[in-house]
Amino acid sequence: MLLLPTFAMFSLTETFADLMLALKIFVLLSIISFVWNHVGNTPLAMVLIVGLSWFILFDYWQFFGGLYILYFLLMMGISGLLVDFFFVTSMRGGSEAKHVDSAIDLAMRQQQLQRARKIVGGIRRRMPR
Repeated sequence: MLLLPTFAMFSLTETFADLMLALKIFVLLSIISFVWNHVGNTPLAMVLIVGLSWFILFDYWQFFGGLYILYFLLMMGISGLLVDFFFVTSMRGGSEAKHVDSAIDLAMRQQQLQRARKIVGGIRRRMPR
C-alpha cells in the first residue's frame, strides 16, 4: 500500500513534462539572447521575442524541440564522439598501427629536438660575426 504513492510521485509522464518545461525555458532564453544580440533591446525586439516564442514554443514545438536538442548536442561536441565511435573505430583493423603517437615516441622526439637545439646553439656561438 505504501508503494503506490511512491510510484505516483515519481511517474515518468510527470518527469517528462518537467524536462520539457526546462527545455522550453532554455529555448526561450536562447530566443531572447539571439534577438537581443541581433536587434538590440528595442520595442521591435520585444515584439520579435513574443512572436518567435509563441511560434516556436507552442505552435511548432514538436519540430523545434527536437531541432534544439540536436543543435545542443552538436554544440557540445557529442556528434564528434558519435562519429568516432561508429565510423572511425569500425574502419581501423586490429593489426594496423595507431595514428596517435605513444608517450614514448613523444618523449624521444622531444629529446631529439633538444639535442638539435643544443647543436644549433653551439654552431651559432662559434660563428664569427
